[in-house]
Amino acid sequence: MALYGADVQQLKELSKLLASGSARLSGKARELDSLIGQSQYWQGQDAKKFTVEWHGRLRPLMVKASQDIEEAAKKALQNAEEQSSASMGGAAATTTGLGIQTAGARDADRWQPDRPTPEEILKQYQVSDAETTEWPSDWDPLRLVVDQKTVTEKEAELLNGLGPLELDAFKDIHDDAFEQADARFESVDRNDDQNDAFRHAYWNALMVKEYGAEWAEDYATAHEQLPGNPGPREAMDLYNNEVGRNIATDNPNASAEELADLIEKAVRNGDTVVVGPDLLPQPSNEVPPEKTGDAGDAPPVNGQDPEFNDECRTTS
Repeated sequence: MALYGADVQQLKELSKLLASGSARLSGKARELDSLIGQSQYWQGQDAKKFTVEWHGRLRPLMVKASQDIEEAAKKALQNAEEQSSASMGGAAATTTGLGIQTAGARDADRWQPDRPTPEEILKQYQVSDAETTEWPSDWDPLRLVVDQKTVTEKEAELLNGLGPLELDAFKDIHDDAFEQADARFESVDRNDDQNDAFRHAYWNALMVKEYGAEWAEDYATAHEQLPGNPGPREAMDLYNNEVGRNIATDNPNASAEELADLIEKAVRNGDTVVVGPDLLPQPSNEVPPEKTGDAGDAPPVNGQDPEFNDECRTTS
């Protein structure tokens, strides 16, 4: 009997290209929305006629095309995962929820010599401040449904590359991260403690699940470039972001609930860090929540400009 298969890596690349195309198409639709909304560029009967045609027929077609391409991207990725499982004799398909690794489970001790010390984390996990902007911009139709907030220019670029469904998912991810953190770790102010560590790690894990590891890393890193972030808090957040992405990458078939359980275990096992009384990033299982430090008492620390993925899903 003949066996049929597919190149897993090519399927993943196809999924990535399709997702990028979907995001660009939806982004162009939003660009046109904003241009059409600026009546100073085009006036008269032809402009009015096109506006009606755009909102009544053309834009829905673009949105539908973007959604269809996005669905094709998800199916290609699903087929890649199924093909990968089949190639391993079905072993991978049986491991969801069994033997799932946290970021630090591959080494018995996070603080072995080959692991960064708290001082090294504080120094290495820092990024430069970036220029900021208001998103959505004043002329963006999204202002009608999304509250404007100050973000870095890279954050705005990445958000502008998301389609309508992806933007809805982005808000749900944000809300879920706060809800799960509050449910699993009590906190007075949600800063610098285990609640904070869980929230950042889980937020990143969910972004990996929804948008891919590269997009998640780009966005989370750009977010930490907001000016004035205290050094210990920035190091803590960047480190825990990485832990969450690693957990999601190591467990691609895990559900959101399973990811939350894994990350809770990581926090309780000390795979994540919190701000210690000494204002250094310390293992999250070694500092009680009531003993965590206040990073606001520490100054910002200089950081390097991050390198972003050139193929991230943006409209640029």
